Amino acid sequence: MNLKRNSYLEAYLKAHPENERLISVFNFFAEYSDSDSDLEAIVGGILRNALDEVIDMPRTNRYSIDELEKTEKTYIGTKVEIVFRDTFGLGKGRKLDLLIGEKEVDVKNTIGSNWTIPSEAVDEICILLLSNDSKSFFQFGLIICRDRVLNKGKNRDGKRTISKEGKNEILWLVKDGQLPRNFFLHLSDSARREILEPRGGSTRLANLFRRFQNELIGRRLVECVAQQKDYMKRIRGNGGARDILALEGLTVLWGGNREDKAKLENLGFTGVTTEHFVCVSDS
Repeated sequence: MNLKRNSYLEAYLKAHPENERLISVFNFFAEYSDSDSDLEAIVGGILRNALDEVIDMPRTNRYSIDELEKTEKTYIGTKVEIVFRDTFGLGKGRKLDLLIGEKEVDVKNTIGSNWTIPSEAVDEICILLLSNDSKSFFQFGLIICRDRVLNKGKNRDGKRTISKEGKNEILWLVKDGQLPRNFFLHLSDSARREILEPRGGSTRLANLFRRFQNELIGRRLVECVAQQKDYMKRIRGNGGARDILALEGLTVLWGGNREDKAKLENLGFTGVTTEHFVCVSDS
């Protein structure tokens, strides 16, 4: 455990010694690692993928959470839980969403500013996830949902929110995380049409990479723009986006290729995985 994290935990436990049972769950995530990425990149990717799957741009022509139906917004939390559990290789709890070691843990996700806590999660450990798509921002923390951290009022489903004072008891794993960007959210209609209107998948992808040079572009977005199952074929040579862009002095690098990934790391990119593509200038 690094010194910065260790000092943060010491300060937290000094202020909230009764929350010691959070530590094993905290350590599970803090020490989690794979060959590709760090915790912020992993959780940011989980949230981005969940949001994109519910927005479902290729089939619905929507780009924003604001365009979703109320029932779809509710489903975001379920999708986040499923992807989160699968990514970290966790099993379901007997009572709550997850089992981490021997601890039952619930997952609470919000696209707003607070979390709603059901009665069955009171006095239990909860994972708190918050995403703000318009600001490309997310948070990831832990809390024990004791009565003292919850507001007294309940909604129609009997759920309560975390109070202003209660938020001081959140044990943060990622407090100011960078959510991978929703590239189409802030584009003008004309810019969207420029990328998406051409009939050929290779041309659409070339337009995407050309506009968003030197940025990590996720597999899901590439698949959405290609609108074809074999989207990699639309990137490769032999008439793919790479050939189109090569004539302009641009190269598409893929995190799943060892040489490409090394080039990206040398250029200063971090958190690059097999899910990522980057368009860079040859000069």
